Amino acid sequence: MIEFQNVQAGRHSIALMKGFSWRIEEGENWVIQGPNGSGKTLLLELLAGKTHPTEGEVRIDFIDGKSWDDRYAQRKRWIHYVPTHAVQSLLKQDQHQYYQQRYYSIGDQQQPTVLDLLGNSIEALNNLNLPEEFSIDHLLSVEVNRLSNGQLKKLLLIKVLLTGVPRLMLFDYPFEGLDQASRLALCRLIDYMMGHHGMQVVIVDQHNELPSRINRRLEIRNFECIAVGAYAGPPDHIIENGAGANPNNAVTERRDTTRASSETSVTDEPVVEVLNLKIQYGDKVILENFNWRVNKGERWALVGRNGAGKTTLFSMIFADHPMAYSQNVYLFGRKRGTGESIWDIKRRISYLGPEQLSYLSPANIHITAHEYLLRTTKHWDASQLSKLTDAFHAESFLNLPVRVLSSGQLQVVLIMQCLLTPCELLLLDEPFQFLDVDRKAALNRVLNSYLDEHKTLILITHYAIDLEQWTNHTKRL
Repeated sequence: MIEFQNVQAGRHSIALMKGFSWRIEEGENWVIQGPNGSGKTLLLELLAGKTHPTEGEVRIDFIDGKSWDDRYAQRKRWIHYVPTHAVQSLLKQDQHQYYQQRYYSIGDQQQPTVLDLLGNSIEALNNLNLPEEFSIDHLLSVEVNRLSNGQLKKLLLIKVLLTGVPRLMLFDYPFEGLDQASRLALCRLIDYMMGHHGMQVVIVDQHNELPSRINRRLEIRNFECIAVGAYAGPPDHIIENGAGANPNNAVTERRDTTRASSETSVTDEPVVEVLNLKIQYGDKVILENFNWRVNKGERWALVGRNGAGKTTLFSMIFADHPMAYSQNVYLFGRKRGTGESIWDIKRRISYLGPEQLSYLSPANIHITAHEYLLRTTKHWDASQLSKLTDAFHAESFLNLPVRVLSSGQLQVVLIMQCLLTPCELLLLDEPFQFLDVDRKAALNRVLNSYLDEHKTLILITHYAIDLEQWTNHTKRL
């Protein structure tokens, strides 16, 4: 049994939660839901002991040591917490790395493999008796920075389990960025650990499929409990596009869309053109004989399973990947490496990617979100900033330090930064991740007014509803 008794807590001397009470019984597995910034992650941090109440108490019946050291050791052994961006801890070797660095390590023999990361603990893997589906034998020789998002999340969970199966496992948005197959595989792995090893689970999630053994739901708003009850399953609108159903690589599809009228204004002027592209790391070929042309004003979706090369292709377009110089990649009619600078390219492109959340400059996390936007955005327009602030209801957190923002709030800030930047090409890699229902709707409204015949959109997403809303062409990898 776990019980919150009139808990008050906050971050960085900012009181957020007051008089919060909640009870978790044995056999209960919970999903925590609520708007961005409502306190979901704070609850996990209180359960994990990463944050401590300033008033009240969090009682955990299996943490009963007599001394502080005893209780700390028990909590470390019996409670494991997987934060939102935990997979980046597997990629970053030191605090000075930047997100493009993974692309510049090609051929670097110093990059650790999965076996290097797991070390001697790999011998304990057999003791978990995992089904063959969850085997990582085929990944042991692969460099960690070459793993897909789904592979990284599986590796992270197995790495945690090799230190000992916990009594309580805490996940913060574990399914974001995963394709449907990877989401379902992660659900099955968590279900297996609950069913065969007696592990209880608490998951923060907004809308995704969840493990079948999740049976309780807590909804919070403004750090207060709004609803507690049985979990009834995911919303009916969660439908996957069937990624991978078409066996042909790089198939272009026509698609009816709510923005079909934009098709009439499309010109024959290429913005992106890729000819016979090959992406290869060592002996592993990720993509081969890939051809693609994006014309001005078109709306494209780039889809495929985790590890198919979508984000790598984005990195080439945004001038972050050195491989673009050796390939036939044309941007705005010019081949990469023919004299234009990186900054000549970047000033015409606005980019939003999931790794930006994990690689914020340490110098920027202590300033307010408003100061961050002004510091990192060139040629920003005050009226546009005001409109975006109103659209996303961001006035409640823009004056808070970046370091205290929730994942959803920080995603909103990065979206605002992206849309404040004048551009001709908009690259959005999983823009809807971490957003609550209201802010997803707000982003759709903002994009509807932002995009016109002069702007080209390329979107990466794993959800059919996004494809239907925003794209009239789909490129599969």
